[in-house]
Order: sequence, then structure tokens, then C-alpha cells
Amino acid sequence: MVKSFKRGCFILCLLVLVLTACRGPAFLPMLGTDSDGRITMTLWYWNRAIDDRLLAQVERHFPHVRFQALKIGGGYDAKLRTALAGHANIPDIVGINANIATYFPDADQFADLRLLGVSRISQAYLDWKWQQGIAPGGRVIALPMDTGPTALFYRADLFKRAGLPSDPAAVAARLKTWDDYLQAGVRMRQATGGRVHMFDNINNVFTQIMGQSRQQYFDAANHYIGDQPAVRRAWDYAARVHQLDLSAKATSYSTDWSAAISNSSIASFVGAVWMKHRLKDAGPETAGLWRIAPAPGGPGNAGGSFLAVTAASPHPQLAFAIASWLMSARNQLTAYLDTGLYPSARASLDSPQLQRPEPFFGGQVTTKIFSQAAANVQPVPNSPDADVVQNVLQRGLTLIEMQNMNAQAAWNAAQQQVQRELSH
Repeated sequence: MVKSFKRGCFILCLLVLVLTACRGPAFLPMLGTDSDGRITMTLWYWNRAIDDRLLAQVERHFPHVRFQALKIGGGYDAKLRTALAGHANIPDIVGINANIATYFPDADQFADLRLLGVSRISQAYLDWKWQQGIAPGGRVIALPMDTGPTALFYRADLFKRAGLPSDPAAVAARLKTWDDYLQAGVRMRQATGGRVHMFDNINNVFTQIMGQSRQQYFDAANHYIGDQPAVRRAWDYAARVHQLDLSAKATSYSTDWSAAISNSSIASFVGAVWMKHRLKDAGPETAGLWRIAPAPGGPGNAGGSFLAVTAASPHPQLAFAIASWLMSARNQLTAYLDTGLYPSARASLDSPQLQRPEPFFGGQVTTKIFSQAAANVQPVPNSPDADVVQNVLQRGLTLIEMQNMNAQAAWNAAQQQVQRELSH
């Protein structure tokens, strides 16, 4: 115990020097140190955001740390924002979802990882993913966790029944564009008497096309461009799917969606890699019938998380060390094999362990397609108001699909609503 205590004190002294250099004299008190010299470090995350098996190994790799990983259920963002706003009970490390840009206005609540040595590891991650964690002004507020590269999920048996190619390479050659995809959708509807739909819902069509776009709702100067051709193009494709009656009108993540997958009324959809697990849960009886091909229109991304060190942590250098270890290429690979969290570390994507046949997808090695997509996603400007715009446009598309609202009228109404919400 004496040796352990001395070792702990020595480590604490080193951390005092580091923190003084990085943060100033106000951070000299070493808060959160136990009587045995171990430093208590806390992390907040939500279910399946981080591999629990890795979290259980933190204390083994950092023996001077007492690690408390708290899985926050229900309204994670609201609880995190409340803690940050109240300047109380703030953890040292926090998970942040794909909506990381909504935290940019409060970037000073997070440690600037540039001051903690992040430049040494920045090249280890996919560039477009790395860029998403940089707030205006250049502050690096988070490390990349998982990604959501997208591809075409399709039922090989239903494609064959409709006279469409069923082999992934042949499907990729046939469905290169969204126009190709819509034409195949018409053929599917005709061949099955309208019983099978090529698309799950038009909101997903819109979201996936936007995920492939090099322009989103705001430019690099944070000027709104959501009324410009790039967004209108995605809107018009979604509206055409409705007009051609190619959608199953099954809302994503709903019981209706699961039922449509189970009863084989959805032939395909473009989705992120994490949809593999949702698909298996929704339609276990369809195992072996699904395949993966590159998405029509090119590579895209949907979702993916980050790991940040809070400015309130009295031990930012240690918190950064723990976060860096959790997000190392080796551990990202482990997280994928354990929980399906697709890596953002380049070395993980190149690992032979990722190249495993998957029985649910007929023995196909699907990771080849997802890794290729992840490597070719283009960086786009990230705005705190992107979710506001996305939500308004999604509500407009729902009116088209569920109430048969005129597409142009819905577009006009949505743009007006966006302007109202952005002006607040």
C-alpha cells in the first residue's frame, strides 16, 4: 500500500505540472483523489455508444485511476447540457453523438485537445470525421469514435424475382445513380403487383442523398443554403419516390418498419452500417437473403459519435490519455467486433479481422463496401443549426408521404418555417 501510495503521489505531482502548464494556476488543487492515491475519473455515455468490455479494462491500463463509466439513459443530450449549464456534476469525459455541431456555441465547455497533444494522433483518423470535431475558430473539442458509412441493403431474392441483377457487383453496375434506382423501383412495383416496395420511406431517401452531398444546409461561413439546388435535388428525388408509389411508407425505427422488413414488403433501402443490427433484429427469418452493394449516388455517411474531455475536468491530460486509449485503432477494431461500432481509425479499417463473411448476408464480406465508402466521404461544413433545418424538412416530407401534400407547396412551407426558426 505504501509503495502504491508513493507511486500515486508521484503521478499526481507530474499531473500537477502538466495541468499547470496547460490550464493555469487555478487548476492546482487535485480534486477527486482517493485516500489510496488513485484519481477518480468519470465518463458519461449512452447505451451501445462505447464498448462496455473496453470500459471495464480502463483501470487495468491506468492503475492509478478509479474509473466510473456512467451509462445515461433517456434524454442523454438534455442531461449533459443541464450539467454543463449548471456547472455541477460534470464528468471528465463525455460521449457526443453525430449532432456535435450543436455543441459548438459552447465549445469552451470542452478542453481544446490541441493543448493536450492531439496533433500526435490526428492523422490516425479519417479526415472528414476528424474535421467534424473542430469548432469554429479551430478548437478541437472531441476525438472521433464510430462512423456511419452507407450502402445499399437489398433482398437478392426479391431483386431476382423482379428481373433485376442480384449479385452485389452486378447490382452496383446497374444502380449507379438515383435515377437508376428509381427505374429499378418501378420495375419492382410492376413485377410484384405493388406488393413489394423498393424504398422504405421518402424521408430516408432525402436523408441518404443529403449524406452523399458535398453541400449541406450551411456553407463554410454558416450562411443558410438549404434552399439551393443541392437540397432541392434531394427533396425532388424523395417526392418522385412518393409520386411513383415506390415507398412502403414505413417510418424508420418504427414497429411498422420492422413489420415491413419481416413480411418482405421492402426490397431495399440505403442505410448506414449500423442498420445491419437493426435489420437482423427486425427480420431474423430473412437471414441469408440480404446483400450489400455500394449505394446509388456514391459514398455517404449517416451518424457516428465522438469522445470529448470537459473543461471542468481537473485532470484533462489524464482524461485525454484515457479517451485516446479507448479510441485507438486496436480498440476501435475490438469495439466493432464486440458491438458493431464501425471504426473511424484508418488502421482499423485496414485490419484483416474486419474482413469476415456474414451469414445473415449470404456469407458476403460486407465490410469491404462500408470501408470503401468511409474512406471516400467528403468533408462538409457543420453547423449548429443543421438539425433545425433537417427536422423542418423532414416534417414537410412526411406531409407529402402521409397526407399527399403537393411537393412544391410543402417545399415552400418548409422554407418559410426554416426562416422563422433560424431567425429566433
